Amino acid sequence: MRLDFHKLTVADREAVQAVSLRAGRRNCNFTFANLLGWQGWFGTEVCVLKDAVVLRFNMDGERAYMLCIQGVPSCELLQALCEDCSQKLILLGLEDDAALQLQQNACHEGININVESVRDQYDYIYKRSDLASLQGGKLKAKRNHVNRFNILYPGFEYRPLTPDMFDECRRVVALWQDEKEHENPSWGDTIQAEHDVMETIFAHWDELGMLGGSIYVDGRMVAFTYGSAVTNDTFDVCVEKADRNVEGAFSIINQQFCAHLPEQFIYVNREEDMGLEGLRKAKLSYHPEILLTYNVVTLNSSYTLQRMTPADAPLTVDWITRQYGFDRDEVESWVRDLHFNWPLSVKAVDDKGDVIGLLNMSDYRIEEETAQIQKDNPELLAKLNSLRYTAVFSFIVREDYRGTRLNYDMLMEIMPELKSNYDYIFIPVLHSLKTHRYWQRWGAREFYRDADCVYYQLKM
Repeated sequence: MRLDFHKLTVADREAVQAVSLRAGRRNCNFTFANLLGWQGWFGTEVCVLKDAVVLRFNMDGERAYMLCIQGVPSCELLQALCEDCSQKLILLGLEDDAALQLQQNACHEGININVESVRDQYDYIYKRSDLASLQGGKLKAKRNHVNRFNILYPGFEYRPLTPDMFDECRRVVALWQDEKEHENPSWGDTIQAEHDVMETIFAHWDELGMLGGSIYVDGRMVAFTYGSAVTNDTFDVCVEKADRNVEGAFSIINQQFCAHLPEQFIYVNREEDMGLEGLRKAKLSYHPEILLTYNVVTLNSSYTLQRMTPADAPLTVDWITRQYGFDRDEVESWVRDLHFNWPLSVKAVDDKGDVIGLLNMSDYRIEEETAQIQKDNPELLAKLNSLRYTAVFSFIVREDYRGTRLNYDMLMEIMPELKSNYDYIFIPVLHSLKTHRYWQRWGAREFYRDADCVYYQLKM
């Protein structure tokens, strides 16, 4: 499969939406107006296939991709993406289910898949009828805000947003921008980017099929909003601005716009909170129907697993010294004294020959690792020592390969021998290290802790 990308333009709208509107992906990033508006910022390029839209971006100097597709991409499409990207393949905006399916896809054998949840990018999706009516106890406070606005400004008007109002929109935005820049001068670049996006949308308003609304008080615009469809049943609110000197302006434009939206839209996506505490609190206060998850999935180059030998002891010392910052002389002594079981130890090597991970096994005894357990719980120690076990003392993976699949494969590679020779694995982990969550994910259970370590047990 060959992927032919070109710069995204307004002329791509029909082809892109022929796929995106029916794909069922309610992610605001697939709203064509957003894609076009932010094209200059991200250098967005597009490739439209029969059943998928492939978007390519420039993210911090690396290529990244988004896929608007039902289900998960085929092996053929993933292979084409791997060939298109220069190094690792970065997929943006996958929901939890899609990310999990991608991990479980059989065509990814030998490829490390890392999934990172990005909470700041979760979309807040509401039932349109809830935002329009504000009925029920949960939305009583919002209903009160709207009622107070009606009392303060009984003659207010709701007007559909049309191009002849754009200059008034710019005036409202200028007020909003002045306040934001005064609060936080570092937001200048972001505010300028938003301004450029808005001007792009205004320039192509009719071509993009935009819908908007506005609130007027005494003949003056005090709030406006606009957006467009992201799926056939979900409307994406791209922008909402208001004069904060007019009490309740944000509440009334939200309620009135949803009340005037076509009834085909069951849901309204009000986009992400960007990690801003106040904005997150405000969006949660409307009680979203769906909190749409967002993950960044990274697929790294393939790797092979190799058995370690005593000759690899310096390699272990180098990794531990570099990644954990320990004193090298102490690490050398530690590795020498731990009686590593080198035939059970594994190193992962990428296709360039670079070592990307180590799993070091040892036959060290529990009471030799922590004598405190003999004093604290001799019965537990006796029980543990009545079983056969080995220990994992070094479990380290290069940062860009810290994905579940690589770590799991490293363990599974030696599991047949572990099952036949041992009842469980003994795992001491320093409190300060990151590897707690890896072992916990695989079902390892804590059985003891002291001032230095947490001690886990993973049954065979």
